[in-house]
Parts: sequence; C-alpha cells; structure tokens
Amino acid sequence: MSHDTVVSVKNLHVNFYNNDRCNQVIRGINFDLRKRRILCIVGESGCGKSVTANSIMGLLPDLSRIEKGEIHFYNDDKDIRIDQLKRKGSEMRKIRGNGISMIFQDPMTALNPVFTVGYQINEALLSHGRAKNRAEATKASIGLLREMGIPLPEKRFYEYPHQFSGGMCQRAMIAMAMSCRPRVLIADEPTTALDVTIQAQIFELMLDLKNNNDTAILLITHDMGVVAELADDVAVMYMGNIIESGDARSVLTEPSHPYTKALLNSIPVLGRGKTQKLEPIKGSTPDPYNRPSGCQFAPRCPYAAPVCEERLPDERLIAPGHMCRCCHDRLKEEGQHHE
Repeated sequence: MSHDTVVSVKNLHVNFYNNDRCNQVIRGINFDLRKRRILCIVGESGCGKSVTANSIMGLLPDLSRIEKGEIHFYNDDKDIRIDQLKRKGSEMRKIRGNGISMIFQDPMTALNPVFTVGYQINEALLSHGRAKNRAEATKASIGLLREMGIPLPEKRFYEYPHQFSGGMCQRAMIAMAMSCRPRVLIADEPTTALDVTIQAQIFELMLDLKNNNDTAILLITHDMGVVAELADDVAVMYMGNIIESGDARSVLTEPSHPYTKALLNSIPVLGRGKTQKLEPIKGSTPDPYNRPSGCQFAPRCPYAAPVCEERLPDERLIAPGHMCRCCHDRLKEEGQHHE
C-alpha cells in the first residue's frame, strides 16, 4: 500500500435485503484513493457506483449490510475501520463531512427544506470547528456561495432550498461539501444539473482542492469526456464488480475488457459529423436476483466463450497498474478462442 493512500477498500461485499430476497449489490471490489489523485468510477446505472460511495460514507440504508471486506480511512496516521463503525455513531459523524465529504447526486432531497441554505453550510463549519462562531461561519459560507458562482450570495444565504433552482442547489451542496476542506471528497455525478460554464468552474475548484489541499477525490460519472479530462485513475464497474481499472491513459487508450471498449465505442466524437458510426451495447443488464453463473457481461459480450459461463474471471494484471477481469485475452493467448 502506498503511503499516499487515504482510503483503502478491500474485498468489499454489500447486500440489500427485501422481502426475503438478497441482492448482492457489491461483489468483492478493491481500490485505493490516494492524495492528489482523482479516481473516476464509471458504469451503467445500477452497477453499484453510488452504493460504493455510500459504503465509504457510512450512509447505507437500513435494509443493507456489509457482508465482507474492509474500508480503511487513514487520518493523521490513524487507521480507522469505517466498516466497523456505527453508521449513526459519534465517531462516524466526526469523519463524515470533515475527513470525508460527499456531493450527492440529487441536491433537492439532500438539502433540508426547513432550514435556510446558509444555516446548513454554517452547521458544517461549526460542528467540525472550522469557524469560531456563527459570524465567522456566515462570512465563510457567503464566500463559498460566491465561489460557486451563485449571484447575490449575501441574499441567497438566507433563502430556503425551494427558492433555489436545481443547479443552484447543486452548487450549494458542493459549497457545503468543500467547506471543511476534506481529505477525501466523493462526488456522485456532481454536475448533472449544471450548465457547461458552471461545470467547468466546479471542475476547476475540484482540481484546486486536489492540488492545493492534497485531497483524494472519488468521482462517479457516466461522462467519459469528464473522465478523459479529470481522471488520474479509472475503475469500470459492471453488476457490482470492478471489471477493469488502472491509470486513465492506459484504460482509455488501451482498454482490455469488452465492456470498456463498448462504452468508449458508444460515445459520439465531436467533429466527425453524421458519418460516424455509434455502436450501442446490445442487450440489457441481468436481473440482480437471477445473475449469470459466470461472467456477468457474458450474455452481452461478442467474445463470450463457454468458460465465461462457468465462473467469474479472476483479476488479471495486463500491464503495470492495469487490471482486467476477462477471459478473452487469456483465451486468445492460449489459442482456445474462436470468433
């Protein structure tokens, strides 16, 4: 493990329980978040990206459980096992928002409707000792709103979430997440409701936080353009597994897993006009209650072989720091695969 590692996730399994049924949402993922680096997790809806983030934050719903695995948070030379902390306990509350902060995907439900936006940002600053008194917190909160591009921040500070547009609520959430300058920032689709200009400003702020505060950032997105622009490392998820991971350059320029290749082939390229051919990913994700016995992508994979239906492929190092879970390359090397 690198001395720069801030969060380490090891063999994490998370199950959801409902009506005597068990949904294996996360199935043994491994990754590290390191200082001054942005790890992007990409994949289709329902693959487990947000559940991974909520596991680190200790915000899993009541009918869920971390069945196996470890989540380590390294804070001031202390190794804190987040998976062993009570979700609503005092120790987890000290970490949440201060050591590890999160920008949620839906700001309209993340903000409390009965308190002003400014009050909620103030509480984050005051509860973690980032401001000595409410006057100091108010000044800092107004400054954060101004940094986020919110007009008339002195007035908006005293308004309620329902008086904000969706994009403004998202910027207020980002201001709250960044207020304590956390060691780890988790951003779950942080710019979904924002226009392009504000998106660029938000990404600049995230890069500034990474470079000037040694913050480790976990960015969840479906936008491969954002991945190409911001990511230092990439993890591609499918049906609760990380099927390919590595540094951004190697994953984007030399993808190995058929699913990663399919994601990249389905993206339109600016400047190619109407002549470019987009290749949609055929089929749909399997029912999580009735999973394939082997590789989860096998029913949709153009290279699927009989061995793919037998077992889930092991993690395989295909280049320094570049991992893939696929039998295709190995079968080609052994001469067992037929197109």
